[in-house]
Amino acid sequence: MSAPAVSPYEITVCRGMQAETNCRFAMKTAAGFGERLEQAVQQSGWPAFLRNAITGPLLHHHAFRIALAACPNGCSRPHVADIGIIRACTPLLDSEACSCCGICYKVCPDRAITMERQGPVIDHAKCMQCGMCVAKCSERALSCHEDGYRIVLGGKLGRHPRLATEIGGVHGEQHVLAVVTGCLEIYMREYRKGLRFGVLVEELGERLDEELAVLMGK
Repeated sequence: MSAPAVSPYEITVCRGMQAETNCRFAMKTAAGFGERLEQAVQQSGWPAFLRNAITGPLLHHHAFRIALAACPNGCSRPHVADIGIIRACTPLLDSEACSCCGICYKVCPDRAITMERQGPVIDHAKCMQCGMCVAKCSERALSCHEDGYRIVLGGKLGRHPRLATEIGGVHGEQHVLAVVTGCLEIYMREYRKGLRFGVLVEELGERLDEELAVLMGK
């Protein structure tokens, strides 16, 4: 049996998103993002809804889990949370400013950069958008073309574990908050006893993207 839950939701933040972090992989995050995320969850109506929807005590498996990660290493385990939010930067090369020093190639942990005769080439299919190449480029030839967050939905552990499904793209803070609110609205509408959000994500499939688009277009 699950242990009692303290809250209808749980927001886990990796140490890289804490104000005084010394994590060398962490990308900078806007101050107060975690607080604004919690406010969005509270204003969605989820806490009151869950308390009314269940009979008996609030248990650990009832809580809606959101994980924030400051880099793709995902120390807060975003891929097994109901919603995972991962800091991301899509690198863009200014070839005229590039000195072909090769530091970006050396620091890339995913081997997404190769050094060709004309200079570095980024394989965006391999790139995990960690921003390390941008941070280490002394010539400032690399910048963040897209600077924000990746979003993954519907991860869970338990008897039938599931890795979260990624929504394509890199999203700004307001879009992230809107997705969180939209997911909770859909979950509350479809809720039935024992339904995990990850199961609902599987059931809805592409419909989830369509319904989120409608809700966010209000």
